[in-house]
Amino acid sequence: MTFFGARRARHTRVFRPSPTVWERLSSAIQDYRILTLMLVALFAILLLMIVVQSWRSGFEFREGQVWPSGVQSRVGFEIENTLATEHARVKAETSTRLVFVQDNELWNVLESTFKNDLTAVANAQDSSNLPPEVISSFELNTAIPGDVEKGTAPTTRFALVKSALSESDMPIGDRLNQMGIEFSQLLSGARGVGILDDSARAMIGLPENELSRQRLIEIVNPSGEPVSYNLLVDVSLKDQLLETGSIGGAWVSLPNLQQIRPAVEAWLRDRLAGQLSYNESITEERRREAVENVAVQYEAFPAGRVLVPAGGLIDKDYLAVLNEEYIAHERQLTFTQRLVRIGGSALMLTVMVVLFGVYLYRSERQLLEDTGQLVAFVLICGAAVFLGCLLSRDPWRAESLPLLGAVMIVAIVHNQMLAILTAFCLSLLITMSTVSDVGHFAVLMTLCFTLIIPLRSVSSRLTVIKLGFILAAVAFSAVWGISLVGSPDFPDSWRNTASLIVGLKFAFWSLVCCYVVGGSLPFIESAFGIVTDISLLELTDVSHPLLQELARRAPGTYNHSISVATIGEAAADAIGANGLLVRVGSYFHDIGKMLKPEYFIENMAPGEENPHDNLAPAMSALIIIGHVKDGSEMAEQHNLPRRLIDFIEQHHGTTLVEYFYREAASRADEDHRTDADESTFRYPGPRPQSKEAGVMMLADAVESASRTLSEPAPKRIQSLVHEITLKRVLDGQFDECGLTMIEIRLVQESLVKTLMAVHHGRVKYPGQKSG
Repeated sequence: MTFFGARRARHTRVFRPSPTVWERLSSAIQDYRILTLMLVALFAILLLMIVVQSWRSGFEFREGQVWPSGVQSRVGFEIENTLATEHARVKAETSTRLVFVQDNELWNVLESTFKNDLTAVANAQDSSNLPPEVISSFELNTAIPGDVEKGTAPTTRFALVKSALSESDMPIGDRLNQMGIEFSQLLSGARGVGILDDSARAMIGLPENELSRQRLIEIVNPSGEPVSYNLLVDVSLKDQLLETGSIGGAWVSLPNLQQIRPAVEAWLRDRLAGQLSYNESITEERRREAVENVAVQYEAFPAGRVLVPAGGLIDKDYLAVLNEEYIAHERQLTFTQRLVRIGGSALMLTVMVVLFGVYLYRSERQLLEDTGQLVAFVLICGAAVFLGCLLSRDPWRAESLPLLGAVMIVAIVHNQMLAILTAFCLSLLITMSTVSDVGHFAVLMTLCFTLIIPLRSVSSRLTVIKLGFILAAVAFSAVWGISLVGSPDFPDSWRNTASLIVGLKFAFWSLVCCYVVGGSLPFIESAFGIVTDISLLELTDVSHPLLQELARRAPGTYNHSISVATIGEAAADAIGANGLLVRVGSYFHDIGKMLKPEYFIENMAPGEENPHDNLAPAMSALIIIGHVKDGSEMAEQHNLPRRLIDFIEQHHGTTLVEYFYREAASRADEDHRTDADESTFRYPGPRPQSKEAGVMMLADAVESASRTLSEPAPKRIQSLVHEITLKRVLDGQFDECGLTMIEIRLVQESLVKTLMAVHHGRVKYPGQKSG
């Protein structure tokens, strides 16, 4: 014995250096799960950078906004003056020359016809002997009043023309020839440019005014080659017959023909037609060319010019100018400036994605473990930001539609907390990419909160529709309220109709969002593998084919399922879980038993032979355990939701089939010890993964066990429930479902209370025999 006691043994300490950052990173990259999450995060960052267009700034002006400090131009730019451009085009179109095609062969025909008509008049003794066209051409029946001073009597134009042709020293033939020559000389001045008769002018639709007379024209030959360029007054017959015209000025040198001038002018007005014909196709082509050649008129805006005055309300005109200034400013950005902007956006989005990932790791780990759901979540967010930025421009102002739709889907598919965080991030990105206004961000967040709070459960589509009307009222109030607060002139802001219109747009799109999502719930449930209370209520109908078949083949199992649903729903409600989901899951959890109903005790009639008596315990256990797999396959064949299939697979967890295990253990001997291997008699699982599945496991076990009580007194029921619950806890069946000990105690109390109500005693009537 030593003085200082027993000597201690020395423990050798091994120095293990802590891994470096590079080693940790290398180890993380080698883990495919972490590598997958990193790739999804990188994809989310790149996607958001693209949808927010990180290389350019957002256009922050909208119709109806009030800018207290006004807006100045950052760069010099030009904007098209549409009014001036349109005026120039109209002027070019109206000043386009009218194109006329000249027919020079008409002159010879005209001279020959004039000489023939004049010869007919000379040979006629009376106007009645002349052809009607000759009479009307010369207007021979026109009465000529007499002149009292000269002593002339009233007569007709026929008599004057006849007199001019006959009262001469020369023969009539020579007289006619001389007049024919003078007629040719009369038209010689008009041959070069042509003559436009009055009927052709009327067909064009030119008015009789001075502006029309000065209209520019172009004369071309039949092949389309230009002949001359003139004014309309230079070719108009009416103007040429005046003293200032080429025909009217030639009379002084034509003494013989001048004697019948009124008749000749009447004849020309009647017979001179088609010498110039209007060519509409060439004229329209010249007009189009003239309009296309008009240069666009621009109004210059130098840098620093006030675009919107202080306190000014942005209307459509202001908005057009601001948009042009924004485009000009974006064009002047250098490549370096764009890189800086992209880098800043990438940094901000990286921080946002990392923080979001930290939240998911701590609170929503199941989403991180499902890569498909995670990628779908990222795509929903990216689509919401893209459509929000795209639809935020006037006149749509529909950025709330994709935002609210995405948030509603997240709230329905996942939970409210994740929806709130998603709403915050998406509202921030949409606001920063568009108007960059805190008030606008507040409006979007207000709408998201109003939408998320009632979405704890969707019991009916009417709930979503009612929510749409509430959301519409909140949207209108929020938009109008923010506009009132932000207006520098509060009294006048009440009359800002533009803000009212924007509020109505937000209200309308909010209502549309709820209608669209409400109608799309079946597709959302199918796409994300979820089940809402609406679908659950539809599945509670006992006329479902599976339940009808279960009631027909295995009536005992059917009654057991109904009882489990009753006590399980009450227990789930006691801890705040989804009682409706537990009820529906209980209806279908034992549907696999209908394939071999005779092997389950609840379906055996009293006195009936038990088929397990003729089977080995391992075979009996295999049949009992098989109802889980059979039920899962039947549920998939009938397209039951994934959540209900989980109830079928998890309602026994990995528990032990104790009866047959003990039977096998009692029969085992030295040579057949493997027959009592515990793993052979355990359900394949998995263990319950949700609180609802854990509650149903307990409800299923205690309901079955309670039927074995000959006298179900309260103390016995309480002891039975406690014993089964403790056994499941010690077996680790609730380790993965999130049930706390407090919740397990509440479930236990609810089950005891419900079972006591089910097995309550009754008054024994006189003369009644005991069963």
